[in-house]
Amino acid sequence: MGDNGSPFFLLLIPLIGAALCWLLASVSGWTRLAALYRADKPVLGERAYMRTGRIGPVNYHSVLSFRCNEHGLAIAVVWPLRFGHPPLFIPWSEFHRVAPDAVLYSRRVKASIGNPAIVRVVLPGWVRYRMPTK
Repeated sequence: MGDNGSPFFLLLIPLIGAALCWLLASVSGWTRLAALYRADKPVLGERAYMRTGRIGPVNYHSVLSFRCNEHGLAIAVVWPLRFGHPPLFIPWSEFHRVAPDAVLYSRRVKASIGNPAIVRVVLPGWVRYRMPTK
């Protein structure tokens, strides 16, 4: 039997994964958020790992980490899926139209980021209870 090209195929798998991550970042609005709120340095504060949230139309299921402090919220995607998703730091003042999620028994929070709104997000209850009250 001849060579079926499987080593080449194995090299394609990470490239396809990176392209998919980049596409999701573009579709979700993460790329637009990163243009304004890219985290240039590590953020100190309370941290939560492996949480679920929605950025725009994309649901990031158990791949987000959050860190908050008195100045704002840092959001990052776990390492293997980070391509196209630079870490963000969004000041609390950029959260608008903040409301509890209307889903039955939900502790999540919905908000628009930016004014005018760049993207609508749904964040876990962990974030909701750490947001400063206005």
